[in-house]
Amino acid sequence: MIRKSEIHIFIPAFNEASTIGHVIRSLQQLDYQNIKVIDDGSTDQTDHKAMAAGATVIRHFINRGAGAATQTAIEYARTSNCSYLLLMDADGQHLAKDLKKLVEQMEKGNSDIVIGSRFLHPAVAMPGSRKWLNYLGNQLTNLMCQQKYTDSQSGFRMLNRRAIGSLNLTLDEFGFCSEMLFLAEKANLKIAEVPIEAVYTPYSLQKGQNFFTGVQTAFSFLRRILLR
Repeated sequence: MIRKSEIHIFIPAFNEASTIGHVIRSLQQLDYQNIKVIDDGSTDQTDHKAMAAGATVIRHFINRGAGAATQTAIEYARTSNCSYLLLMDADGQHLAKDLKKLVEQMEKGNSDIVIGSRFLHPAVAMPGSRKWLNYLGNQLTNLMCQQKYTDSQSGFRMLNRRAIGSLNLTLDEFGFCSEMLFLAEKANLKIAEVPIEAVYTPYSLQKGQNFFTGVQTAFSFLRRILLR
């Protein structure tokens, strides 16, 4: 059985002062204490709000991108000998209670990476613009990968020690979601998906990718894979 003390939660964040405290407290209410915020060069009070809520803050002095923040989390977990790394978004989209589903799948012992899939949960009503971008990301990822994923762009992920030690991301922006799966398959890591809920608010819909950045992300991922 995986103890909560073994799970180190990393939250990449860029200008999330209005939500980061709530996200941290929702995890603490479920007795998760190893919470770290990767502040990716925020210009608001994200770092202060995170520290005030009781999280450890690891700060990038400039905004480098979600992929770079995720790689910082992986490197920190690797050098700190963390047994399990949990990634979740800072905008309140992910629900702390769903962490249990990822943990239960990991406890079965047949997964190195567990992804929380919004498309496996019947109650998730994803806005049309996001659904189209995720469809594009899924199609591209599944084209380049052996396994077929329902939600390759989900940022809610759990990695075990083997995955932490194997992955070295190179894409600084949102293409890291697809790159992680591609690299994981190359390293013969086992990947599973579990259904999660997602909360979409006017605030969260302002974050993440739009059509332009989605196209950029797709081409960056393709270029990186083809040049390997």
